[in-house]
Amino acid sequence: MGFVSYVILGAIAYAIGWAIHMHILDKKYDPKVPYSFTHPLILSYMAAFFVIMLIVSWLLGKLVLAHQTADIAFIVVNSLVATFVFSFGINPDKSRFDVPD
Repeated sequence: MGFVSYVILGAIAYAIGWAIHMHILDKKYDPKVPYSFTHPLILSYMAAFFVIMLIVSWLLGKLVLAHQTADIAFIVVNSLVATFVFSFGINPDKSRFDVPD
């Protein structure tokens, strides 16, 4: 996998986080309990994405990169980086997204 492939993977991770933020979290928003990165719902989405990325990274290593055995370092680092990028998409800080008047 080259640099462009990792940029595309990061863009997909960000887009998934953004879609969850806009289409799921905003519909369930309760002003009494504002979202933050310590909110259990945000943490559960990030944990679920990390587990999914573990599986995706293992499949990438096996099918695309033709690793004979599970490359644990690749799988863990790839999943951590993708989850980090996902966290920017699911970011509950809406003040950075608002367009000024």
